[in-house]
Amino acid sequence: MKEIQSASDDLLVLEQALRAKLHPITPSQDFVGNLRGQLENSPIYQRQRETAHVFLTIAGGLLVGLAVFLVGREIFQDQPEA
Repeated sequence: MKEIQSASDDLLVLEQALRAKLHPITPSQDFVGNLRGQLENSPIYQRQRETAHVFLTIAGGLLVGLAVFLVGREIFQDQPEA
């Protein structure tokens, strides 16, 4: 237990020393927003979105088809034979 606390203290001291020497910066929100916009409008991201839409449409169609099949099967099983 004492070793874990000692290691934690050592890491805390190291983190504080690095923070004091390196002076971390926070990026401009305009820069981050601009970068996000460029990434979201990239051709690869657009292609991934289109592929996801296609897969979701196919999955939705399969689910609707399954529901229609199951409901139709129940209706025809309940009817007496003529």
